Amino acid sequence: MQQLIAYFNHGQQPEEMPSFYRLSGDMVLAQSNKGDCFYVTTPKSCSCPASVYNPGKPCKHSRKYFPQPKKSREELEAEGEAILYNTVKRLAIPPDIRDSLPGWPEGAHGPVEAI
Repeated sequence: MQQLIAYFNHGQQPEEMPSFYRLSGDMVLAQSNKGDCFYVTTPKSCSCPASVYNPGKPCKHSRKYFPQPKKSREELEAEGEAILYNTVKRLAIPPDIRDSLPGWPEGAHGPVEAI
């Protein structure tokens, strides 16, 4: 890590190791909590174990070094309405499915009732 920082700093060694080092605008080397390794972090991915176990979700390194904009009030209200609508839809009593199925003659529902 020291050699990489020295390369980017035109040969100057760092006085002490930083907890993170920004390689470019969208790439950061973030030190682990134990301090034994560094993770390559971008806005969309990270090389840490949490990112591997939770694909598609930003890990704490991505959230720390690349904060996402907060959702607007309208977006939060729309999500709340969608949740409420889907909950009501799920709780509605479904129609009796037997009425719509083709059955035996005279409304019998199988050979047991036909006897």
